[in-house]
Amino acid sequence: MRQINAVAFLFLNFVVHVGFLYGESEKSVPNFDPLNWKRPVDNPVFTSAFGNNHDSILFVEPEQEYPYFLIVSHTRNSAQLWRTKIFSWDSNDWELVEEKYNIGDFYEYDDGVKVGDTYYIYEEGLVFTYTGPLEASSGKWKISGTFPQKECDDIGVFYDDGVFHIFGEHGDYPHGYDGSSLAHYTSPTGLGNWTLVNTRAVDPNPDGGAQYGIGDPTIAKIGEHYYIYCDLESVGNPYKVVAWCSPDLYQPFTFLGKAITPRSDGVDDWDNYRIQDPDIGYIPELKGFVMTCNMMDIDGNPGGEFPTLEGKQTRVIGVFFHGNTLLESNATDRGK
Repeated sequence: MRQINAVAFLFLNFVVHVGFLYGESEKSVPNFDPLNWKRPVDNPVFTSAFGNNHDSILFVEPEQEYPYFLIVSHTRNSAQLWRTKIFSWDSNDWELVEEKYNIGDFYEYDDGVKVGDTYYIYEEGLVFTYTGPLEASSGKWKISGTFPQKECDDIGVFYDDGVFHIFGEHGDYPHGYDGSSLAHYTSPTGLGNWTLVNTRAVDPNPDGGAQYGIGDPTIAKIGEHYYIYCDLESVGNPYKVVAWCSPDLYQPFTFLGKAITPRSDGVDDWDNYRIQDPDIGYIPELKGFVMTCNMMDIDGNPGGEFPTLEGKQTRVIGVFFHGNTLLESNATDRGK
């Protein structure tokens, strides 16, 4: 990682005028620092009431009555579907639409995107689609396509200029579930006909080998640059979220640094072991970006009821705000 840190230093000091597309006009986020992420409160836990909450998918649709939907993975039997009119890091401000939300029979789901009127969700080499109001979608998703899971797993999906892009784990990382790089594929439909762009589009091991494991990316276009946030781990160093950048999706991404790290010394925090599985979204009324992540604790403090996990492990969704994002207390409206 030393060789890419030199390039990272240059990026840490650059400032750009940026925006983000979510099917609407570009939003300005001045002085965007890709590594400046904060907790809106000390322990921004979305909810611990259901146990084993992880790997969330955030849909942002400003034109809808409910602009925000959050799918939270739970168990192999079901996930959870939440919605709100005004964004909040706290589930008390959201409505639980379906406690036993059914997409397919999987423990978690990689990522999702909406193109036109159709939602796409990706998991285990399958592409699930649904057209209609998301609150009525439980049990109505259908398998409509596939993607090359063996070469591109735990993917992030991004739709840009009529093309679906997926970035996912590639190669063998022998010390965990990650890949040794992120591969990049494209498709005109998002359902098949995938074309390989680069097996090392995001490469934490530029000198070869597999010292670092990488996976679970989320992608955003901010101004003229594309950013990937994803997991990174090495032996003895559990997951944290790191940032990468490229001026072109078809060029390799450059490592920027650590964006969100666990508080290993915070014995009463929910995020004192690892933070992973980021999902990024632009929140109009907060005038900035948020990231939902899976946070994990293994010491049993603060603890909770997590019957599907071993020992004292916890898994909860935490919400992080970019440094330029307005605190929710500054928003003029709240409500479900």
